[in-house]
Amino acid sequence: MVNAKTPLVQFRGQWIDIIITSFTLIRKDAKIFNSFKWQRLVLDEAQNIKNPKAAQTKAILKLDSKHRHALTGTPVENRLLDLWSIFNFLNPGYLGKQAQFKRSFEIPIQKDNERVQSTLLKKLVEPFILRRVKTDKDIIKDLPDKVEHKQYCNLTKEQASLYEAVVKDVESQLEEAEGIQRKGLMLSTLMKLKQICNHPRQFLPNLPKFVKI
Repeated sequence: MVNAKTPLVQFRGQWIDIIITSFTLIRKDAKIFNSFKWQRLVLDEAQNIKNPKAAQTKAILKLDSKHRHALTGTPVENRLLDLWSIFNFLNPGYLGKQAQFKRSFEIPIQKDNERVQSTLLKKLVEPFILRRVKTDKDIIKDLPDKVEHKQYCNLTKEQASLYEAVVKDVESQLEEAEGIQRKGLMLSTLMKLKQICNHPRQFLPNLPKFVKI
C-alpha cells in the first residue's frame, strides 16, 4: 500500500493506492517495486520468506516501507531461523544478526532444549504477535459452518490398466529388492501411481492418445 496522497496507478480513470501482488512478481519486477516508497507492506503467508538466502526474501527486504506486517499460521515450519527471517523483515536487527540468533537461541533451544533461552525468546517476540485461534469465542461466531462434500472420481479403463500393470511390475521387483533399494522402489512406485491417477500423460508423456494397455 502506498500513501493515499501519492496514488500509484491509474486504472479505468481512477487512481488507486493499494496493490495486491505475489512473492514471485516482486522478485521478477524488483526494479518497479523498488522505485516506490511504500506506506505499508502486508505479507500474507509470511513463511514464504523463511529462507534468508532465497531470492524472493532478498527482494522483499529491499522494499522501502514505513510500516510492515506479516500474516502467517506457521511462523516456525522447520527451524527457529524461520522466525528470525520473518522478524528480520518486520524489525531488522531486533533479534540480532543471523549468526548471533543461531548461537543464542536456535542451537540452545532446538538442540539442548534450553528453557531459559526459550522463555527469553518468547518474551522478546510476544509484544509483536497478535495470535488468533479458531477456538476463540470472539472469532468462531464470525466463521460460517464448515461444509464438506466428497466427490469420488473413478479411474478410466486406461488408467486402471496402467495402474494394474505398474502394481504387478513392482510386486515382482520387490521380491528381489532389499534395504534402501526396496524403499526407493516403493517411493518411485507411489509417484508413478499418483501420475496415473492424475492423468495417463503424466506417466507416459509420449502417449499419442488414450489407448487401452
